[in-house]
Amino acid sequence: MKKYIPILILCISISVLSCSGRDADKLSARISIYKENPNYFYYKDKPLLLLGGSDEDNLFNYPELMKKNIQILHQVGGNYLRCTMSSRDEGNVKAFLKNNDGKYDLNEMNPDYWSLFEKFLELSRDFDMIVQVEIWATHDFYGEHWLDNPFNPKNNVNYTEKNTKLKSAWPDQQAHHPQPYFHTVDNGRIDSVTLTYQQKFVDTLLSISLNYGNVLYCIDNETRAPADWAWYWANYIQQQSKAKKKEILITEMWDSWNLKDEIYVQAYGHPGLFAYLDISQNNLLERGIHYENILWLKSTLERYGGARPLTNVKVYHSRIAGRYNEPLVGLDRWWQNIFAGCAGTRFHRPDEGTGLNEISQRAIESARIFTDQFDIFSCAPHPELLSIHNSGDVYCLAAPGRLYGVYFPMGGTTTLRIENPDRDLKLRWFNPENGEFLDDIHIDSKVIVELNSPDTLHPWLVLIKKW
Repeated sequence: MKKYIPILILCISISVLSCSGRDADKLSARISIYKENPNYFYYKDKPLLLLGGSDEDNLFNYPELMKKNIQILHQVGGNYLRCTMSSRDEGNVKAFLKNNDGKYDLNEMNPDYWSLFEKFLELSRDFDMIVQVEIWATHDFYGEHWLDNPFNPKNNVNYTEKNTKLKSAWPDQQAHHPQPYFHTVDNGRIDSVTLTYQQKFVDTLLSISLNYGNVLYCIDNETRAPADWAWYWANYIQQQSKAKKKEILITEMWDSWNLKDEIYVQAYGHPGLFAYLDISQNNLLERGIHYENILWLKSTLERYGGARPLTNVKVYHSRIAGRYNEPLVGLDRWWQNIFAGCAGTRFHRPDEGTGLNEISQRAIESARIFTDQFDIFSCAPHPELLSIHNSGDVYCLAAPGRLYGVYFPMGGTTTLRIENPDRDLKLRWFNPENGEFLDDIHIDSKVIVELNSPDTLHPWLVLIKKW
């Protein structure tokens, strides 16, 4: 495996990259659903497993870090980035210009902000990265961040508290008191004034992003807004894209950790609007529940239009009160997402995730090495083939009879039932900590194969196929 040496300087500038190595196919390629297995995406004539991590959610607002993260991610085989349209951190550029009186004019877009966004999409495309763009950065609209937000009525020249639903102060978090900003399209209570400027923001975003086929769209970050809000913006974005003859994919990210919560029906129950589903909050749950919830959702989707890609744009390494505030928890959930048949998994930014540190880099490269030998796109989760699966300690992806992958979070023992085994099947153990396969083991057409990991101190994967 490669050594993970920090990259201090990226010598190739964005301008040079953007005008080299392009062709018509690269510029016109658009991400879509893989027809042969709609649990995954398809881009540039091949199915995709999205693997990612980055040190910020709004990388476009950090140009040097953006270049460094994209370069590193590309080197280790990653291809999945998150992009919140956030500008709440110190030094971030805002989306709108200020007048001489210090107030924002929501009719005047800040070219610096939007230029950074476009450069990010361009560089991502040139490095074959898929970007999941979250249009409304929920936490920019609460507490102290709302006090500095251009949409706050006290901060702009376009409206006031009197002619909108908005309030100048909103100290409550979304779990305690809904922010009126996310209720502008409630049935029978439309705030047409605020909505006009929300549309201007989205229109500007789409005028840039629709030119890039490497973009997935997500309405919000971990929202508790009503379903009307999600439906409105999904419809609005679809209408805008269809007017420009662009095919796009949209999701919503709910705040509930429980995928069985009724709020999730508002997304998976509308396959015409939401072509894929982000289930990031599920990563806050414990191992067995986390995995079982994903399998439950996959089964449920069969009643709502069939399989769809599931993404995990945020894999945390923390839980309630920091009980599991350690990188190995996030690493385990990240691998579980792959073996649950998810389309994408990405390490969340620090401090709630490992970002793109050495742990993340090693996992991404190892997963790519393993899946280069393992046709994941022809497989599905098959926990029933394992003698130990209820405890959440072993996970199996398989195309029964010909191809099997098994994940042991910390080693262990189980048996695997091989249906109609091919006599040429062989077994190899894989060490994700160094990215290396061990020697072949012949299994001699066995129907029941005993799997004993090389040790019980480290994670192990096993691959069974024709070699």
